[in-house]
This record gives sequence, C-alpha cells and structure tokens, in this order.
Amino acid sequence: MRNNAVIAISAGTAFALVAGASAGFEGFSLGSINGQQGWTTQDSFTTSTTVGSWDQAVVDVNGKRVFRMSNAVTSGVYSSQVFSSRSAQVAGESGSALWNDRGPDGTTPYNPLQYGAYATSNQFYSKVDFRSATGSAQAGLALTLSASAKQSTVRMSYVQIADNGSTGFDLKFYETLGDGAFPASATTIASGLSYSSLHSLEMTIDFVDGVTVGNDGKVYGNDVLKIYLGGQLIKTGTTWESYYYKNENITAGTPRLQAVDSMLFRVAGDAAPSTAGNGFYFEDFVIGNSSPIPGPGVVALAGIAGLVRCPRRRS
Repeated sequence: MRNNAVIAISAGTAFALVAGASAGFEGFSLGSINGQQGWTTQDSFTTSTTVGSWDQAVVDVNGKRVFRMSNAVTSGVYSSQVFSSRSAQVAGESGSALWNDRGPDGTTPYNPLQYGAYATSNQFYSKVDFRSATGSAQAGLALTLSASAKQSTVRMSYVQIADNGSTGFDLKFYETLGDGAFPASATTIASGLSYSSLHSLEMTIDFVDGVTVGNDGKVYGNDVLKIYLGGQLIKTGTTWESYYYKNENITAGTPRLQAVDSMLFRVAGDAAPSTAGNGFYFEDFVIGNSSPIPGPGVVALAGIAGLVRCPRRRS
C-alpha cells in the first residue's frame, strides 16, 4: 500500500493531488463482490436469468484479496453490469447530472428523464492494477472500463483490455466524434502487455463546460480525458459528451449533460466460456475526484523546491 497524499502550493492549474477512496480489496469478503463496500453486480430494478450472474468474485491469491473477473458470461445490458463503489462527489461539467431513463422497473422509461444528483466536482479519477489470472493467453478474454453513472445505461469513456491471444493484452480506446458519431473502430493505445506483469491503468477526466463547434459546424466534446499506463501518459482524448449532447436530450432542444460517479466493468459481445474461473485479477482499485498524478504547474513547482510531500508508507 502507498500513501499518495501530497501537499502542494501552486499557481498552475492541475488536479489536486489527493487520490480517491477505496484502495485494494483487503477489506472484502471472499465470494461475490455484490454489495461489498458499495460494489454491485446488478441494478435495483431489473431482473433477468443472466443479469448479475457474471463470472466474478473476490478471491485469495497468495494471501492477498483481489477481484477476479472474466467474460465467460456476457450481456448487452448496462445497468446490471458490475459497478464499482461511488466517488466522493458526482463529477461532470456545470449543470450535469446522473440522469436515469430506465424508469422504476427498468422497462417503462421516465418521461421526462429523472436525475439522481447534480455534479459538484469537475474532475474524476480512477486507477486499476490488473494482470492475467493464468499468466498466459486466454482466448477471447476482454473487459471494458468506463466512467459511468452507477446502475445506469450511460457511460462517458471506454477503455477495453483485450487478450490478443499471443503476446499479451491490448488496450483499446473509443471517443465520440463530431455530433456524437463513433469511429469505425477503436484506437489501440497499447499492445502486447505481459500476461505475468501487473499493469497500472489510470484515467483522469477534466470536465469542461460547453462544447466545441468545429469548422464543419459539428459539435465536438471539449472534456479532457487522459490515460496513463505505468504512470506514463499514453493517450489524451475526450469523453462521450458530444453523443449525449446531440442524441439523447432531456427534452427536445435541451442537451443532456451527463455526470459520473462510478466505474463500469462491462462484459458484452461474444462470451468466452473457457475463461470461467480465470480472466483478470484486479489487485488495486482507486476512485475519486482528484488525482495523484502531478499536473504541469505542480511539476514546475517541485523543481523549485516548492513541493512538500507527506511521508509514504510501503508494505
């Protein structure tokens, strides 16, 4: 474990440097993660023969509690997939909210849409440390991580961890284009990540008010999303805000400003039954509204000896 607390005085603009809550799974009981410390594997209003029956569990690996999950069971649903605990604050741009269009039983939509809470922070941070549960290739293994509103049908980001079947894991990224369109395929932002090594994947989102209108007259997202692998920045992009802005209004002519408070661990598409009981080991998880990754202003200040670090404890 490490303490990421950092105290800084900076004139520059940067994420605050205190990470979120919930690091690791040591306080969890063995078995399904559902209902443990805010994690859920099914929503509060939908029932199905498969919903909630994912191949997941908190397991003991060499004396350490980790979260194991595979895509041996998949579904096209969203709200009843695995969702993490919530961040301390709802995150989004000014006026954004946790919108829900599912209705009280999951089948009769609210009209107009209802909201759970408005955003009180414009920043969101998540971190997962993952590796293979087998240390070798697992055909068809894949899982998508997304910043989301807990138990909802929306998501604001997309990073897929996929086994390429030979050299390791690939990371694939989607962002929305002009007027909410999606590219023909995902962008590979890392490839051949070792099966046996532990990989640290972090995501920061700065939610920026408004949108950008391009020279083509289309609306583009202006949120700033950054993805780090092993502490190194590997992708700067944006969220899916242009999709909701253009395609899923609250009422006609009223853009939907979507906030987030959780991470979605989604398994959809073709199932890989051979991964049952294996898949991924997630050995650490952090969610919050601030990041331990220094911004440019903090880095510069550190070079002038203006940074004071709290003691770190390692175990």
